Amino acid sequence: MATHTRRVVFGRINRRNPGQETLQMREFADDMRTLADSHKTVHTVKSTGGRPGRRWVAADMASTADGDFLTGLLGFSEQQQHVTFDDETFSWLKGEVADSDSASEQTIVPFAVDLREHQRWIGFATTARLQPQTFRTGFESVLNEAVSALGLVPVNWEVDLVTSGSRIVEWLKQNPKVHMLRRTLKFTNPGKNLDEDRQQMRALAANRKTEVFKAARGKTLNVESDEFRDKLYGTDTGDLHVVMEARGAHGVREVKFNSDDTVDDSKVEDFGTNLARGTETVLAALREYVTAKEPPAQTQLA
Repeated sequence: MATHTRRVVFGRINRRNPGQETLQMREFADDMRTLADSHKTVHTVKSTGGRPGRRWVAADMASTADGDFLTGLLGFSEQQQHVTFDDETFSWLKGEVADSDSASEQTIVPFAVDLREHQRWIGFATTARLQPQTFRTGFESVLNEAVSALGLVPVNWEVDLVTSGSRIVEWLKQNPKVHMLRRTLKFTNPGKNLDEDRQQMRALAANRKTEVFKAARGKTLNVESDEFRDKLYGTDTGDLHVVMEARGAHGVREVKFNSDDTVDDSKVEDFGTNLARGTETVLAALREYVTAKEPPAQTQLA
């Protein structure tokens, strides 16, 4: 009998300064614990155009015994009307109508965060209604809401989905005839890693830079060049978004790669509606992911 699985997606939390100047910031772990203890990680989205209002909440947050990770639940409730079918009159029209603001197993997911300063990885489970981009938007919103309410250093907290370089390399092996590359750079944490591109962004007071490289008609880009590979650096930390278009093989006319759609993830055993077990499962998956990313320890020579 096949085992049911759930998907855990990985990303990274980056604190970016809107003005791009260097700021003296508190340790990431200290800020995360402050936000977790504040009970202010709440964000309300008003109903618009027939879409019900949502109330996002990150709750049940706690640090692990070793102090390296934080776990919690992110979910949203919706304002909806529920109709109870009237069996006596066999009617929906005569059924009892009640307003509710509630969540379900499809709108609450467990997450875990690596609190170490130069890690800041996050892992979270998904559902049919809480896909990666939805989680990213919701978690960013509750973090920034709490940062504003607490008067912390005014930076934008962003949840960046990540794509390991190995995934891109594998795609390029299968689709080497790339004729278009579009890359969008973001700042890393304030004041760090200011290469030439980001120096230009700072000078122009820009928080994004997009470049497009297109081959001549009927030609392809040199994907084997160091320059091309350098243009792909940063997807594994969430500082770069990449889109590539290639001529496919075997009669396939066009193939597209989008780093937003090819994010790092893993399959875990389904925890059903047991969110406590789900939290443990996601934490274990994140620990495994982080361990795999860390370079192996060097052997000490006698």
